Amino acid sequence: MNKKIVYRTLLLSIVGACLSCVQALAQSVTLNPAVEYQTIRGFGGMNGVGWIGDLTPAQIDAAYGSEPGQIGLSIMRMRIDPNSANWRLQVPAAVRAKQKGAILLATPWSPPAHMKTNNSLINGGKLKPEYYGDYATHLLSFVDFMSRNGASLYSVSVQNEPDWHPDYESCDWSGDDFVNFLNSQGSRFDSSINVAVGEAVGFAKRFTDPVLNSPTAVQHADIIAGHLYGAVPQDYPLARSKGKEVWMTEHYTDSKSDANVWPLALDVGTELHRSMVANFNAYIWWYVRRFYGFLAEDGTVTKRGYIMSQYARFVRPGFKRIAVTEKPYSDVLVSAYKGPNNKIVMVVVNNGTVSRSLNVNLQNGSVGNFIKYSTSSTLSVGYGGTTRVNNGAVTLYVEPQSIATFESEGSGATTSSSSSSRSSVASSSVAISSSSIPRSSSSSPVTTSSSSSSANSAANASCSYVVTSDWGSGYTAAIRIRNNGTSAINNWSVNWSYADSTRITNSWNATLTGSNPYAATGLSWNSSISPGQTVEFGFQGTKNNGNPSIPTVSGSVCK
Repeated sequence: MNKKIVYRTLLLSIVGACLSCVQALAQSVTLNPAVEYQTIRGFGGMNGVGWIGDLTPAQIDAAYGSEPGQIGLSIMRMRIDPNSANWRLQVPAAVRAKQKGAILLATPWSPPAHMKTNNSLINGGKLKPEYYGDYATHLLSFVDFMSRNGASLYSVSVQNEPDWHPDYESCDWSGDDFVNFLNSQGSRFDSSINVAVGEAVGFAKRFTDPVLNSPTAVQHADIIAGHLYGAVPQDYPLARSKGKEVWMTEHYTDSKSDANVWPLALDVGTELHRSMVANFNAYIWWYVRRFYGFLAEDGTVTKRGYIMSQYARFVRPGFKRIAVTEKPYSDVLVSAYKGPNNKIVMVVVNNGTVSRSLNVNLQNGSVGNFIKYSTSSTLSVGYGGTTRVNNGAVTLYVEPQSIATFESEGSGATTSSSSSSRSSVASSSVAISSSSIPRSSSSSPVTTSSSSSSANSAANASCSYVVTSDWGSGYTAAIRIRNNGTSAINNWSVNWSYADSTRITNSWNATLTGSNPYAATGLSWNSSISPGQTVEFGFQGTKNNGNPSIPTVSGSVCK
């Protein structure tokens, strides 16, 4: 064989091997809380009462509650019906959402027909200038009605999708129309209500630039809003320069596929990331409850809902987005946020097909630990353990085709895990987030019980078995392995067995083998446990209606 061919083949092999090595290496991520961007106003969805069935109280709790297993939405969008006799329909859901801490945005699809050039609610038509005053009264009357009924609004919009005139409620506006209306009536909207303007189909700036460039109209516009149909999130420097918030007030990534189809559902995480790094203050999905939405028609939280929860439940209203390396890999997206008491939250979307590791370097801040929660094809905001930050540095792992939220806990002086508002990672008995139960079990009537546990301690590790939920004939439990030593534990394995009829039906975050006794080993991303770190995996099973069995956990790391 020609020597040149041999050398060339050898060289290509070496290059390929090196590329594989580089691909496997962790990429560096710089996190700097001292550099702040926009304030997050919240994440929300549309309640379609009047067009579709109203959200039930339980569904509002699932969508707007911020406890484990709930989505954590903080904005409810609603429609201003042209007929004021129907306004009462909006009250019950709005009141309950507001009690959950949500703010309310109301949007009109059309003025009353007699105010329009086509004398119709549908197929566009324009608001007649001589009715500007009556239309402002119409909007303000809705604001007053909701306030008197216990659901005061945060914001009222001037018009939904002024560039779309379908055969349902709609109205055509131009940028100059918005300017003229605000110049004429804007002063009637006092400081107690924020006026939103725009809401164009594709976030077209021709509807809002004229308002921002008008020295008079701009004084009466508080929120510059738009939709993302046929568009991608983009920064709006003009709006920011005028001191206006930018809200994405309607979109869905796909309306033809079930919200649980994976990894298609992960597109929500990608769009949320792009909206945040485009300096949007708020992101609002279309219908909260829909087969393609955050809640399925039966009210259960969908995969898209859990993806939204990775942002909404942890990045709360008032948080500020902060500087972080946004794209450490071509298929990984990172955003970061700072909340009260300098709490840090990082959200990482891994669209790739391999696990990714991130070497995070924290500047101008202090963090003790990061607690991980993930949504993937098998997890739904599942607890993924705690990792200690050493001297401002930590390595974090994100599984393929998943989204992970890392929430800070404690200060840099912390050397052991402590309880947080959402979970405890100590080896004592504390209930794990119910959202880590696979969705297949989410329809079961799960009741969190006072947790029970057993633990073995050794010089290098402690292993504990914790019952996290018990509903009589079934249960969920977790095994937690904490490295108490000074060196890493690699390729851990544990064993346990039940003395009664208790059996396991499915598991997550570990490879489970056996059928009593059982054995579990770590996955590629959690098979190594650093000093001070806790790894946890969970499972669901069947049992008798009595008290749950608490077996002893054994294994090489637990002896």
